[in-house]
Amino acid sequence: MKNSTLNALLWPSSKLCSALVLAAFLLSGCGHPEKKPQFSVTEAQKIFEDKCIKDFGIHVRTRQIGQTFWIYLPLKTPIFDYEVQKEKPPTPDAKENPKYVVNFADGKFNNGIFSFEYDITEKKKSKEEDYGFNSSYTDSYVKNQNNIFTAIYEVFLNAKAKGSEINPKFFVVVITDIKKGIETRSTFYLKDFMRFMSGDIPNDEYMKRFLGDRKGSPSFIGDETGSHIKYTDMTMSGFLTKQIVNRIHFKFQYSDFTPKEPDLDKTIIGIVADTTKYYKFDDFTNVRLNNLRLNKKYLFDKAQLVNFGEEKPKENDGKLIHISFKDGKPEFNEEELSDQKSSNADEKTSQ
Repeated sequence: MKNSTLNALLWPSSKLCSALVLAAFLLSGCGHPEKKPQFSVTEAQKIFEDKCIKDFGIHVRTRQIGQTFWIYLPLKTPIFDYEVQKEKPPTPDAKENPKYVVNFADGKFNNGIFSFEYDITEKKKSKEEDYGFNSSYTDSYVKNQNNIFTAIYEVFLNAKAKGSEINPKFFVVVITDIKKGIETRSTFYLKDFMRFMSGDIPNDEYMKRFLGDRKGSPSFIGDETGSHIKYTDMTMSGFLTKQIVNRIHFKFQYSDFTPKEPDLDKTIIGIVADTTKYYKFDDFTNVRLNNLRLNKKYLFDKAQLVNFGEEKPKENDGKLIHISFKDGKPEFNEEELSDQKSSNADEKTSQ
Protein backbone atom coordinates (compact mmCIF):
# COMPACT_ATOMS: atom_id res chain seq x y z
CA MET A 1 0.00 0.00 0.00
CA LYS A 2 1.23 3.44 -0.87
CA ASN A 3 1.95 5.89 1.91
CA SER A 4 -1.27 7.82 2.46
CA THR A 5 -2.47 10.77 4.50
CA LEU A 6 -5.85 10.43 6.14
CA ASN A 7 -7.56 13.75 6.71
CA ALA A 8 -10.32 14.19 9.27
CA LEU A 9 -12.70 17.10 8.78
CA LEU A 10 -13.33 18.74 12.12
CA TRP A 11 -15.26 21.99 12.41
CA PRO A 12 -13.83 24.09 15.28
CA SER A 13 -15.81 26.80 17.00
CA SER A 14 -12.93 28.70 18.58
CA LYS A 15 -11.75 31.87 16.86
CA LEU A 16 -8.22 30.84 17.70
CA CYS A 17 -8.61 27.83 15.44
CA SER A 18 -8.47 27.98 11.69
CA ALA A 19 -11.78 27.50 9.89
CA LEU A 20 -10.83 23.95 9.00
CA VAL A 21 -8.49 21.73 10.99
CA LEU A 22 -6.99 18.92 8.94
CA ALA A 23 -5.58 16.21 11.14
CA ALA A 24 -3.07 14.23 9.11
CA PHE A 25 -2.60 10.59 9.98
CA LEU A 26 0.40 9.33 8.06
CA LEU A 27 0.09 5.62 7.45
CA SER A 28 3.66 4.98 6.40
CA GLY A 29 5.43 1.76 5.71
CA CYS A 30 2.53 -0.50 6.68
CA GLY A 31 2.43 -2.31 3.34
CA HIS A 32 -0.15 -4.94 2.51
CA PRO A 33 -1.02 -7.16 5.46
CA GLU A 34 -0.15 -10.81 5.06
CA LYS A 35 -2.82 -12.99 3.54
CA LYS A 36 -4.70 -14.63 6.37
CA PRO A 37 -7.58 -17.06 6.42
CA GLN A 38 -10.91 -15.33 6.82
CA PHE A 39 -12.36 -15.23 10.30
CA SER A 40 -15.74 -14.31 11.72
CA VAL A 41 -16.76 -10.81 12.82
CA THR A 42 -16.71 -11.96 16.44
CA GLU A 43 -13.18 -13.26 15.98
CA ALA A 44 -12.19 -10.03 14.23
CA GLN A 45 -13.47 -7.99 17.17
CA LYS A 46 -11.36 -9.98 19.62
CA ILE A 47 -8.29 -9.90 17.35
CA PHE A 48 -8.70 -6.14 16.90
CA GLU A 49 -8.83 -5.48 20.64
CA ASP A 50 -5.84 -7.76 21.28
CA LYS A 51 -3.85 -6.13 18.48
CA CYS A 52 -4.46 -2.65 19.89
CA ILE A 53 -3.11 -3.77 23.27
CA LYS A 54 -0.17 -5.91 22.13
CA ASP A 55 1.00 -3.89 19.13
CA PHE A 56 0.14 -0.33 20.18
CA GLY A 57 -0.34 -0.38 23.94
CA ILE A 58 -3.85 1.11 23.83
CA HIS A 59 -6.90 -0.40 25.50
CA VAL A 60 -10.02 0.07 23.35
CA ARG A 61 -13.58 -0.96 24.03
CA THR A 62 -15.67 -2.13 21.09
CA ARG A 63 -19.31 -2.80 20.44
CA GLN A 64 -21.26 -3.67 17.31
CA ILE A 65 -24.80 -2.36 16.95
CA GLY A 66 -26.42 -3.73 13.80
CA GLN A 67 -24.11 -2.88 10.92
CA THR A 68 -22.15 -0.25 12.89
CA PHE A 69 -18.90 -1.07 14.71
CA TRP A 70 -18.07 1.31 17.58
CA ILE A 71 -14.57 1.83 18.99
CA TYR A 72 -13.98 3.79 22.19
CA LEU A 73 -10.54 4.91 23.39
CA PRO A 74 -10.28 6.86 26.67
CA LEU A 75 -7.13 8.93 27.05
CA LYS A 76 -5.53 10.68 29.99
CA THR A 77 -3.38 12.79 27.69
CA PRO A 78 -4.50 15.92 25.81
CA ILE A 79 -6.04 15.75 22.35
CA PHE A 80 -5.40 19.40 21.48
CA ASP A 81 -2.49 21.77 21.89
CA TYR A 82 -1.36 25.04 20.36
CA GLU A 83 1.38 25.63 17.82
CA VAL A 84 2.87 28.63 16.15
CA GLN A 85 1.06 29.58 12.97
CA LYS A 86 3.19 28.86 9.95
CA GLU A 87 3.16 31.37 7.14
CA LYS A 88 1.49 30.22 3.95
CA PRO A 89 2.50 31.49 0.52
CA PRO A 90 -0.17 33.69 -1.06
CA THR A 91 -2.46 31.98 -3.55
CA PRO A 92 -2.07 33.61 -6.99
CA ASP A 93 -5.75 33.32 -7.89
CA ALA A 94 -7.14 34.02 -4.41
CA LYS A 95 -8.87 37.22 -5.56
CA GLU A 96 -10.46 35.41 -8.48
CA ASN A 97 -11.88 32.71 -6.24
CA PRO A 98 -14.21 34.35 -3.71
CA LYS A 99 -14.95 32.23 -0.69
CA TYR A 100 -18.24 31.80 1.07
CA VAL A 101 -19.32 31.48 4.66
CA VAL A 102 -21.61 28.62 5.62
CA ASN A 103 -23.41 30.23 8.55
CA PHE A 104 -25.63 27.19 8.95
CA ALA A 105 -26.15 23.87 7.21
CA ASP A 106 -28.06 20.85 8.42
CA GLY A 107 -29.98 17.94 7.01
CA LYS A 108 -32.28 15.08 7.89
CA PHE A 109 -33.85 12.04 6.25
CA ASN A 110 -37.42 11.10 7.04
CA ASN A 111 -40.07 9.07 5.22
CA GLY A 112 -37.92 8.72 2.13
CA ILE A 113 -37.21 12.46 1.83
CA PHE A 114 -33.85 14.22 2.12
CA SER A 115 -34.26 17.69 3.63
CA PHE A 116 -31.50 20.30 3.81
CA GLU A 117 -31.51 23.80 5.28
CA TYR A 118 -28.68 26.25 4.80
CA ASP A 119 -27.61 29.87 5.13
CA ILE A 120 -24.66 30.71 2.90
CA THR A 121 -23.25 34.18 2.25
CA GLU A 122 -20.27 35.59 0.41
CA LYS A 123 -17.32 36.16 2.68
CA LYS A 124 -16.75 39.85 3.31
CA LYS A 125 -13.22 41.08 3.15
CA SER A 126 -12.06 41.94 6.63
CA LYS A 127 -8.78 42.06 8.42
CA GLU A 128 -8.84 39.68 11.36
CA GLU A 129 -6.39 39.93 14.19
CA ASP A 130 -3.58 37.43 13.81
CA TYR A 131 -2.57 35.91 17.14
CA GLY A 132 0.36 34.04 15.59
CA PHE A 133 -0.76 30.59 16.77
CA ASN A 134 -3.58 28.13 16.27
CA SER A 135 -4.85 24.86 17.67
CA SER A 136 -3.45 21.51 16.61
CA TYR A 137 -3.66 17.86 17.51
CA THR A 138 -1.03 16.48 19.85
CA ASP A 139 1.48 13.98 18.50
CA SER A 140 0.22 11.32 20.91
CA TYR A 141 -3.36 11.73 19.72
CA VAL A 142 -2.35 11.49 16.05
CA LYS A 143 -0.30 8.37 16.80
CA ASN A 144 -3.16 6.69 18.68
CA GLN A 145 -5.70 7.37 15.96
CA ASN A 146 -3.24 6.30 13.29
CA ASN A 147 -2.73 3.00 15.10
CA ILE A 148 -6.48 2.39 15.36
CA PHE A 149 -6.95 2.96 11.63
CA THR A 150 -4.04 0.65 10.84
CA ALA A 151 -5.53 -2.09 13.03
CA ILE A 152 -8.95 -1.71 11.39
CA TYR A 153 -7.41 -2.15 7.96
CA GLU A 154 -5.28 -5.14 8.84
CA VAL A 155 -7.97 -7.00 10.80
CA PHE A 156 -11.27 -6.28 9.08
CA LEU A 157 -9.84 -6.73 5.59
CA ASN A 158 -10.03 -10.46 6.32
CA ALA A 159 -13.28 -10.54 8.32
CA LYS A 160 -16.45 -12.18 7.04
CA ALA A 161 -19.72 -12.70 8.85
CA LYS A 162 -20.67 -16.23 9.77
CA GLY A 163 -23.99 -17.61 10.93
CA SER A 164 -26.17 -14.89 12.42
CA GLU A 165 -23.37 -12.29 12.39
CA ILE A 166 -23.60 -9.08 10.35
CA ASN A 167 -20.69 -7.63 8.42
CA PRO A 168 -20.03 -4.11 9.74
CA LYS A 169 -20.56 -1.41 7.12
CA PHE A 170 -19.86 1.65 9.23
CA PHE A 171 -17.19 2.41 11.83
CA VAL A 172 -17.38 5.07 14.54
CA VAL A 173 -14.14 5.83 16.38
CA VAL A 174 -14.55 7.86 19.57
CA ILE A 175 -11.41 9.13 21.30
CA THR A 176 -11.95 10.98 24.58
CA ASP A 177 -9.67 12.99 26.83
CA ILE A 178 -11.27 11.87 30.08
CA LYS A 179 -9.32 14.45 32.11
CA LYS A 180 -10.58 17.52 30.29
CA GLY A 181 -13.84 16.11 28.93
CA ILE A 182 -13.09 16.61 25.22
CA GLU A 183 -13.56 14.03 22.48
CA THR A 184 -13.38 13.50 18.74
CA ARG A 185 -15.68 11.25 16.75
CA SER A 186 -14.87 9.82 13.32
CA THR A 187 -17.48 8.05 11.21
CA PHE A 188 -16.77 6.32 7.91
CA TYR A 189 -18.08 3.71 5.50
CA LEU A 190 -15.84 0.65 5.61
CA LYS A 191 -15.76 0.19 1.82
CA ASP A 192 -14.67 3.83 1.40
CA PHE A 193 -11.93 3.29 3.97
CA MET A 194 -10.62 0.13 2.31
CA ARG A 195 -10.70 1.75 -1.13
CA PHE A 196 -8.82 4.78 0.20
CA MET A 197 -6.19 2.62 1.88
CA SER A 198 -5.62 0.74 -1.37
CA GLY A 199 -5.30 4.00 -3.32
CA ASP A 200 -8.60 3.63 -5.16
CA ILE A 201 -10.09 6.86 -3.74
CA PRO A 202 -8.08 10.12 -3.94
CA ASN A 203 -7.25 11.87 -0.69
CA ASP A 204 -9.43 14.94 -1.38
CA GLU A 205 -12.45 12.80 -2.21
CA TYR A 206 -12.07 10.62 0.86
CA MET A 207 -11.80 13.72 3.01
CA LYS A 208 -15.36 14.59 1.94
CA ARG A 209 -16.63 11.10 2.75
CA PHE A 210 -14.97 10.96 6.17
CA LEU A 211 -17.15 12.52 8.87
CA GLY A 212 -15.40 14.18 11.78
CA ASP A 213 -16.83 15.90 14.83
CA ARG A 214 -15.63 17.03 18.22
CA LYS A 215 -17.33 18.16 21.38
CA GLY A 216 -16.87 18.58 25.11
CA SER A 217 -18.99 17.73 28.13
CA PRO A 218 -18.52 17.24 31.89
CA SER A 219 -20.07 13.77 31.44
CA PHE A 220 -16.97 12.70 29.48
CA ILE A 221 -14.65 13.29 32.44
CA GLY A 222 -13.50 10.06 34.08
CA ASP A 223 -15.49 7.86 31.69
CA GLU A 224 -13.21 4.84 31.26
CA THR A 225 -15.90 2.62 29.72
CA GLY A 226 -17.74 4.92 27.32
CA SER A 227 -20.97 4.94 29.33
CA HIS A 228 -21.84 8.44 28.01
CA ILE A 229 -22.04 7.18 24.42
CA LYS A 230 -25.43 6.49 22.87
CA TYR A 231 -24.64 3.50 20.69
CA THR A 232 -26.84 3.50 17.60
CA ASP A 233 -26.86 1.80 14.23
CA MET A 234 -25.87 4.05 11.33
CA THR A 235 -28.02 3.79 8.20
CA MET A 236 -26.92 4.63 4.69
CA SER A 237 -29.53 7.38 4.47
CA GLY A 238 -28.28 8.91 7.72
CA PHE A 239 -24.66 8.62 6.65
CA LEU A 240 -25.32 10.26 3.26
CA THR A 241 -27.29 13.06 4.91
CA LYS A 242 -24.32 13.93 7.12
CA GLN A 243 -21.91 13.52 4.23
CA ILE A 244 -23.89 15.91 2.04
CA VAL A 245 -23.75 18.55 4.79
CA ASN A 246 -20.01 17.88 5.03
CA ARG A 247 -19.67 18.34 1.26
CA ILE A 248 -21.59 21.64 1.42
CA HIS A 249 -19.08 22.99 3.95
CA PHE A 250 -16.16 21.80 1.86
CA LYS A 251 -17.53 23.09 -1.44
CA PHE A 252 -18.27 26.62 -0.33
CA GLN A 253 -15.52 27.24 2.21
CA TYR A 254 -12.50 25.08 1.50
CA SER A 255 -12.34 24.48 -2.24
CA ASP A 256 -11.51 26.77 -5.14
CA PHE A 257 -15.16 26.69 -6.16
CA THR A 258 -16.26 29.72 -8.16
CA PRO A 259 -19.74 29.46 -9.67
CA LYS A 260 -20.29 30.83 -13.15
CA GLU A 261 -23.61 32.05 -11.88
CA PRO A 262 -24.48 32.81 -8.24
CA ASP A 263 -26.96 29.90 -8.11
CA LEU A 264 -26.04 28.27 -4.81
CA ASP A 265 -29.23 26.21 -4.73
CA LYS A 266 -28.35 24.55 -8.03
CA THR A 267 -24.90 23.75 -6.67
CA ILE A 268 -26.36 22.12 -3.55
CA ILE A 269 -28.87 19.96 -5.41
CA GLY A 270 -25.90 18.95 -7.58
CA ILE A 271 -24.04 17.82 -4.46
CA VAL A 272 -27.06 15.74 -3.42
CA ALA A 273 -27.34 14.21 -6.88
CA ASP A 274 -23.65 13.30 -7.09
CA THR A 275 -23.47 11.84 -3.57
CA THR A 276 -26.44 9.54 -4.08
CA LYS A 277 -24.97 8.42 -7.42
CA TYR A 278 -21.59 7.64 -5.87
CA TYR A 279 -23.23 5.15 -3.52
CA LYS A 280 -25.94 4.03 -5.95
CA PHE A 281 -28.45 4.95 -3.26
CA ASP A 282 -31.96 4.78 -4.64
CA ASP A 283 -34.11 4.34 -1.54
CA PHE A 284 -35.64 7.83 -1.46
CA THR A 285 -38.41 9.73 -3.24
CA ASN A 286 -37.69 13.46 -2.98
CA VAL A 287 -35.18 16.11 -1.97
CA ARG A 288 -36.21 19.31 -0.19
CA LEU A 289 -34.03 22.40 -0.04
CA ASN A 290 -34.61 25.43 2.16
CA ASN A 291 -32.46 28.48 1.45
CA LEU A 292 -32.89 30.32 4.74
CA ARG A 293 -31.09 33.45 3.56
CA LEU A 294 -33.35 33.96 0.53
CA ASN A 295 -36.40 32.26 2.02
CA LYS A 296 -36.66 29.97 -1.00
CA LYS A 297 -37.83 26.36 -0.85
CA TYR A 298 -37.49 23.67 -3.48
CA LEU A 299 -38.86 20.16 -3.93
CA PHE A 300 -37.20 17.76 -6.37
CA ASP A 301 -38.36 14.34 -7.46
CA LYS A 302 -35.71 11.65 -7.46
CA ALA A 303 -35.93 11.38 -11.25
CA GLN A 304 -35.05 15.07 -11.62
CA LEU A 305 -31.63 14.63 -9.99
CA VAL A 306 -30.21 13.19 -13.20
CA ASN A 307 -30.16 16.77 -14.53
CA PHE A 308 -27.85 18.06 -11.77
CA GLY A 309 -24.31 17.61 -10.52
CA GLU A 310 -20.94 16.89 -12.03
CA GLU A 311 -21.91 13.28 -12.67
CA LYS A 312 -24.91 14.09 -14.86
CA PRO A 313 -24.89 12.54 -18.35
CA LYS A 314 -23.20 14.69 -20.96
CA GLU A 315 -25.73 16.28 -23.24
CA ASN A 316 -25.20 15.58 -26.91
CA ASP A 317 -26.12 18.25 -29.40
CA GLY A 318 -29.11 17.07 -31.41
CA LYS A 319 -29.01 16.97 -35.19
CA LEU A 320 -31.84 17.52 -37.64
CA ILE A 321 -31.52 15.15 -40.58
CA HIS A 322 -33.10 16.08 -43.89
CA ILE A 323 -33.76 13.13 -46.16
CA SER A 324 -34.20 13.87 -49.84
CA PHE A 325 -34.40 11.53 -52.78
CA LYS A 326 -32.39 11.99 -55.96
CA ASP A 327 -32.77 9.52 -58.79
CA GLY A 328 -34.57 7.25 -56.36
CA LYS A 329 -31.66 7.22 -53.88
CA PRO A 330 -31.86 8.83 -50.40
CA GLU A 331 -29.43 11.62 -49.45
CA PHE A 332 -28.85 12.65 -45.83
CA ASN A 333 -27.99 16.23 -44.87
CA GLU A 334 -27.30 17.01 -41.19
CA GLU A 335 -27.50 20.33 -39.34
CA GLU A 336 -27.24 21.25 -35.67
CA LEU A 337 -30.56 21.04 -33.91
CA SER A 338 -31.33 24.25 -32.00
CA ASP A 339 -33.74 24.35 -29.10
CA GLN A 340 -36.44 25.87 -31.29
CA LYS A 341 -35.98 23.30 -34.05
CA SER A 342 -35.91 20.53 -31.49
CA SER A 343 -39.20 21.76 -30.06
CA ASN A 344 -40.77 21.90 -33.51
CA ALA A 345 -39.46 18.46 -34.35
CA ASP A 346 -40.95 17.09 -31.14
CA GLU A 347 -44.27 18.64 -31.96
CA LYS A 348 -44.27 17.04 -35.42
CA THR A 349 -43.32 13.71 -33.93
CA SER A 350 -46.15 13.90 -31.41
CA GLN A 351 -48.56 14.66 -34.21
